[in-house]
Amino acid sequence: MESTKRNAEKAEVVTFKLEGLGCSCEAKIVEKRIKSLKGVKSFDINPISNRVKISYDPSVVSTEDIKKAIHKCGLKAL
Repeated sequence: MESTKRNAEKAEVVTFKLEGLGCSCEAKIVEKRIKSLKGVKSFDINPISNRVKISYDPSVVSTEDIKKAIHKCGLKAL
């Protein structure tokens, strides 16, 4: 379940449900991977609800790039 919003700073916000997130240790791995993406402005991972909310610059990084980065952690971004 992906949702995207646009704000005045040419940043978009997307929220993904993370399938396969089992503990806060895995959340730290996802956090490290997301931090490494250029264009990501901020993010918030909630391991209890298995959701991640990401603010990003769509001219630098796409939602597909973000999904691929999460997939490399062994999770699915829905």
